[in-house]
Amino acid sequence: MAVIEKGLITEFYKQYRTNQDKARDIETGLVKASDRSVWVEKLALKSDFLRSTYAYNEEKLGSLIYPFTREDKELDLDTANEFFENIYSMTVDVENDSLLTTEVLIKLCDFYKKEGLEEKWILSMYMLALSYNDKSNDISIEKARDCFEQVAGMSDRYCELSEWETRRRIIMSTYYSIEDKDLQNNEERLDRIVQYENFKKFLLREDVRNLDGDKIDFDDLLSVTREVLIWALIRSDSAPNRAVLEYMTRELLPDGITRENINTQTAVNAVAYIWCNLYAHNFPADTAVILLFRFYEANNEEIDYKEVLNSHVTNDAYQKKITCMQECFRFLALPEITLDNRESLFYQMVHEFRQIYTSMPHLSSNGFVNDDLCRTVRLMLRTAYDEEESLEYIQEVILNRNSMTLIHSIMVGKIAMIITNVLIDKNPEMFLKVLDTRDVHLVKSKRQYLLNYIDRCAHLHDIGKAYISDIINQQTRKLTDEEFFLIRQHPVFGSELLAGTKISEKYNSVIKGHHKSYDGRGGYPAEFDNIHDKMKIFIDIITIADCIDAATDTLGRNYTKSKMWIPSLADELENDEYMRYNQEIVNIIKNDTETCESISYITDEGRKDIYYDIYRKYISDKEDEPEIQVEQVMIK
Repeated sequence: MAVIEKGLITEFYKQYRTNQDKARDIETGLVKASDRSVWVEKLALKSDFLRSTYAYNEEKLGSLIYPFTREDKELDLDTANEFFENIYSMTVDVENDSLLTTEVLIKLCDFYKKEGLEEKWILSMYMLALSYNDKSNDISIEKARDCFEQVAGMSDRYCELSEWETRRRIIMSTYYSIEDKDLQNNEERLDRIVQYENFKKFLLREDVRNLDGDKIDFDDLLSVTREVLIWALIRSDSAPNRAVLEYMTRELLPDGITRENINTQTAVNAVAYIWCNLYAHNFPADTAVILLFRFYEANNEEIDYKEVLNSHVTNDAYQKKITCMQECFRFLALPEITLDNRESLFYQMVHEFRQIYTSMPHLSSNGFVNDDLCRTVRLMLRTAYDEEESLEYIQEVILNRNSMTLIHSIMVGKIAMIITNVLIDKNPEMFLKVLDTRDVHLVKSKRQYLLNYIDRCAHLHDIGKAYISDIINQQTRKLTDEEFFLIRQHPVFGSELLAGTKISEKYNSVIKGHHKSYDGRGGYPAEFDNIHDKMKIFIDIITIADCIDAATDTLGRNYTKSKMWIPSLADELENDEYMRYNQEIVNIIKNDTETCESISYITDEGRKDIYYDIYRKYISDKEDEPEIQVEQVMIK
């Protein structure tokens, strides 16, 4: 293979980023379209642009990127450095791409390590850690921690390294490896405490301070890291043991905090004080809730999201709003709460959360925001008093922030209700013994209840995609193997999001099983047994509806060659050699003319009307604020 001409990689990276910006601008124009005719025009523009961009990207990726990521071609030093400079520029601008940053960085790390270029390896590994850390799913976050810890492990060589830029990455990698990422138990808490204590010793080293004391305030960094550790220790459902509580009280909490002055404290100190005293049994859960609510109400500082992007974990205004709210919901769900106004406190916090959410702009780095939103909703749902409200919270907060998933879920719901309706008419026995349907007469009398249930299943089936929205919204190139792997985790992500909530048991089977084959031998997740699940009929319906919408989508999936429902897709479903779909359902659909016509309309000429209604009803009002772009944030 010929040597790649110098500058071509840079030219492609620049054009790729320009195209990504233009795609966002077109989507903004689509959202803000003044009437239907303008909206249709913008939709056509979006489709044409994404198709042409997809073709351009695949051509350039095939000649400039894939040869290296697929190991068809080895890197040389000049090419590696050109990749490095472009990825560094993207990282500085808080831009992340699973292919152009993450996968190329994996190759750069291997190359620089093999070449013995230690400082370039440290910088590349740090950027790789950031690219993983920008995602909100646990799999990517664990990879980020591994990368950060590899760089932090170079601290013994700190004073031997010539460049401050490199030494700074070692410091920041240790800091990020202590950040809060849902510690599950006290063993993990104690491990994090050990990391912090080792970092503290490093920051107090005389040789380190002599070398770089003029470049960074080590005492201030230590104070910030203390806050990061506290948040890591308390944001968990598990109760702390005595060792953790004693360490928190002795080493982390400042002296002088009392119930009387708690409203004047920072968010981290106030929440930690309440948390420690609750689990040390110094006051009851009711008192903990009252103190936390009073603190929240006493602090109404506006959130500066540009500052939040710089460091959301230590931004006091953000933590007073978001983390205090999360802990309010967590405490309210405790079984020992006996407050008479428990319900009114819950609805007060729901109202507050809605206000925060509707004013929250889309940021240039949305991973931590999506993570916090999902975390807050999960905690909220544990106390929610009504199923309808719970579903409303999910749709308002999680799905609305992920427009492609929202649109797809509503489309799947419309198709699934058509299928369910004809099944109730043609074979009501399919629904016996599910949702208290003891006989055929009861199945038919509960038609609307069953239709409502399948529609809700559709709205919830893809909620796990909230953790991989950066992948779902990627329409300008083919997805990588790593991205496909993460997409296949979304049923598990969705199930975990609802775990411990009041609606989990009712909808978990459909969420977890909608990508399993009808015969149970294929699909994912492998460990889920859909064959013996009591909700299997609903899993089968959503699986078919999901397939129909995805395969016929000409608007939301502009990079694919869509199929017509009749005859190609219907025939494909029927000729199902891998037993992915329930053939009894497929045959009933195909043999019912009215059902086929209804599905044909929704998936073809009616799709545009449905999309327009969804944009107007659910999405437009959420996009009044421009996306906030911040330069030189994560790389600092």
